[in-house]
Amino acid sequence: MSVLGIDHLLQRIKIQKLIEDLGKRELKNPEGVGVDLRLGAIHKIVEGGAFIEADGVKGLGSRKGVKTQTIAEYKKGKRQQEWVVIKPGDYYLVSTLETLNTPKDLMPLIFPRTSLFRAGLLLLNSKTDPGYCGQLTMGLTNLSPFPVKLQLGARICNIIFH
Repeated sequence: MSVLGIDHLLQRIKIQKLIEDLGKRELKNPEGVGVDLRLGAIHKIVEGGAFIEADGVKGLGSRKGVKTQTIAEYKKGKRQQEWVVIKPGDYYLVSTLETLNTPKDLMPLIFPRTSLFRAGLLLLNSKTDPGYCGQLTMGLTNLSPFPVKLQLGARICNIIFH
C-alpha cells in the first residue's frame, strides 16, 4: 500500500468528502503528501477511574474511560479564536476541527507538527483504521518547563493516507 499523492488526496477530499471542514489553506496550498488538521476543542479530564482489562477465556476484556469537560472549542465564523495556556505537566485530550470519512481502502496516519514539539508539547496519537469516520481525539501534554499558548484553529498535526 503506497502513500496517496497530494493531487489524488485533494481529489478524494473534494469528491468523496474524505475530510470535512478542511482549512482553505490546505485546499489551495498544501505541502508535501498530506494536509494539516487544526485544533477544534480541548477537553480536561475531570474524573479518573479508567481501567483496561485483559482479554480472558470468557471473551474480550472490558474497559472504562475517564470523564472529561470541554474547556475550549473552536467557534465557526468567529474571526479571532480563543487561546488556551498549556502549563508544564498539564495533560488534555484534544480533538480536531476536521471530520474524517475514511473509506475501507485507505488508512490515515497522523504526525504531529514540529511546531508543537519545538514548543515542548507532545501530541499522543494512535493508528486510525480504514473505515473510521469522525473527529480525531489525541492526548496533548506540555513537557517543557514553560507555559505554551495554543490557539483554537491552530494546525496541530499532518495526515497522510495509505
